Amino acid sequence: MFSKLKDFYHSKTKPADQPQTVVRADQIEQQQEKMRMQERRRAEQEYARQHPEQIIEEKMQSFDNKTNRLKKKLNIAIITVFGLIILVFLILFFI
Repeated sequence: MFSKLKDFYHSKTKPADQPQTVVRADQIEQQQEKMRMQERRRAEQEYARQHPEQIIEEKMQSFDNKTNRLKKKLNIAIITVFGLIILVFLILFFI
């Protein structure tokens, strides 16, 4: 405890060019998170360089999945519009 007080006192009296001895925990966590992100990016880039055919295959599968989802949504929209048109004709015919 006295060392922290001593460091605090000396940090006020030291010139600005000397590094501070006490580092906040959130600063350490931010630095560690930054280092993890850099390592993850480096690993992803290295993997992409070593396996370009697999990356292309994954992109094609992703494209196919997106296309299939859009096809399903479009089919649902077409069926809904067609059903509503029939419903409107039936209502107008019987009124």
